[in-house]
Amino acid sequence: MVGALVGVGVLWVVQTNSQPQRDAKRQVREGLNLPGMMYDFAVTQKGFYGHYVLWESVETRADGSKVRSIVTGGRRHYEASGRELAQEYLLIKETYAAGTALAEAGPVVDYSFQFADRLVLKLKPGQSASAVKLPTGDVAQAVPGKPDEAVLPLKKWHEPLEKTPWADLPKVLAAVRADPAVASAELITIDWKKEAEIIRANSGQK
Repeated sequence: MVGALVGVGVLWVVQTNSQPQRDAKRQVREGLNLPGMMYDFAVTQKGFYGHYVLWESVETRADGSKVRSIVTGGRRHYEASGRELAQEYLLIKETYAAGTALAEAGPVVDYSFQFADRLVLKLKPGQSASAVKLPTGDVAQAVPGKPDEAVLPLKKWHEPLEKTPWADLPKVLAAVRADPAVASAELITIDWKKEAEIIRANSGQK
């Protein structure tokens, strides 16, 4: 990818000639999962640092590379009436080559983006989504038209936000995988490169 995608999302809406074009651009924007800043940082290989980092940890691999995991807020979404919907939260993993200082300047050689506030489940035959519950009171929700799939929101688990045990997210995932009603459980991965290409294609960037 060449160059950053700064402000592209806004340009989609304001630099069009007709209402149908504006509506089409808006629909594309609403299908994206990450805030615009995150595409910009990923394309320019920068790290995510600042007050919006809610939690972080660093793992050093055998080859000397380091993987920095952080949780931060996600893209804001709104109802048609304009009312803001509940905040989303993201788990970002940044990989730094051996010898590279962990800093905003990077360079970061690889990223992964996942939702930190929900799990996607495959249910065992004959099981229902409502059978999967967390001690916090979160209950899995069925996916319409897909009786063997469900989504488990971690809304109650991460409240209050300032006390969310983000480091325990792998333990929550392991506990759900061990549930008798669950065949598999995963965090939802966001394909940021694919979404960046969608931005590029809809903004006229080369």
